[in-house]
Amino acid sequence: MRQGHDVDGYGWAALLTWPARCALGAADRVASAAVRVVVGSVLDRIDLDAVVARVDVDRVADRVDVDRVADRVDVDRVADRVDVDRVAARIDVDRVADRVDVERVVARVDVDRIAAQVDVDRIAARIDVTGVADRVDVDRIADRVDIDRVIARMDLVGLTRDVLREIDLGRIVRETGGGMAADTGAAIRVLGRRGDRAVNRLADRAFKRDGGAP
Repeated sequence: MRQGHDVDGYGWAALLTWPARCALGAADRVASAAVRVVVGSVLDRIDLDAVVARVDVDRVADRVDVDRVADRVDVDRVADRVDVDRVAARIDVDRVADRVDVERVVARVDVDRIAAQVDVDRIAARIDVTGVADRVDVDRIADRVDIDRVIARMDLVGLTRDVLREIDLGRIVRETGGGMAADTGAAIRVLGRRGDRAVNRLADRAFKRDGGAP
């Protein structure tokens, strides 16, 4: 009998509060609709450009903890979502190149500093000189040499005069004329040595080399 009385009591309580709950639900819906209408009307009347113009961006930026923001960014996750091929396809390389001031870039390059860091000996040690020489087509290089032009730049008259002066054939004949039969071998050797020296000097001058035979 007590259990039935509780059930009857609960039923009467729900029945009595039902109108209040309906009224509260209706009021909540009306309030939500009113808020949406009011907010929409306010936003329509707000001049966003004027609001943005009044924002002190520098002050806002000063209050942002960039390090804290960066620590919370998952760079790997961001990178995985980036379509690099699509980004690259949209880059106008020619336009980028046109905007690069090459002379300004070169002017900022410290060539001496770069050269100072280059280990020339190490680079030279890694060069396969034999391999390079094997790949050189000497015949092709020789075919491209203009021999006539080389000879035209040589002072043949002056070189010939130097050879004759060095040999001094007349003096040799005078010195060996009295005993030609006995000193023929010595005269030939002297003539040969002087001729060798003259030829060496001729070669030095032709190939722009310093020094020569004494």
